[in-house]
Amino acid sequence: MTKTAFILLDIQIGIVDITKGFMDIDQYVTKVSSTLAAARKAGIPVVQVTTGFRPNYADASPRNPMTARVRSAGLFKDTDESVQLHPAIAEAAANDIHIKKRRVSALYGTDLDIVLRSSGIEKIVVAGIATSGAVLSTVRQAFDMDYEITVLADLCADSDAEVHEAVISKVLSRQASVMNTDEWVASLAK
Repeated sequence: MTKTAFILLDIQIGIVDITKGFMDIDQYVTKVSSTLAAARKAGIPVVQVTTGFRPNYADASPRNPMTARVRSAGLFKDTDESVQLHPAIAEAAANDIHIKKRRVSALYGTDLDIVLRSSGIEKIVVAGIATSGAVLSTVRQAFDMDYEITVLADLCADSDAEVHEAVISKVLSRQASVMNTDEWVASLAK
């Protein structure tokens, strides 16, 4: 059987707070929490990936539009509460693998690939916020690195529902197996 890891992207206080206007946060984090519990019960390692920057933003280039906005707004400093995991998943995450990213993809400039390959991981299950950001970038890079990928569509979210649907159905479905959470959790029992 292929060894699998569950990669959860940016379910941190500062990013979840931004999503309050376009989704039911309580329902979402409850579903995330129960899905992670099922993964852990099945012996699948969980990787919690969050975004953060040094307090002086030495790692946030002013030439990169995303990091320039973060810098100018004073957001996501490693020392801020905004980079901490959302409380609904934080306590159960104590024994998870934690990766800090400084760009959109969880695989760019981090040790995630080393951690996965050192554990014999060949297949990843990806979920998180935002579909058009961290999910898309991580899946595309993982695809180029020859990982087998599953995307849990209903555990991905984006501020624009049309963009979410287009990215899931027209882009990610070409690089990954796309399914809903209930279907994936049911497959764990097989």
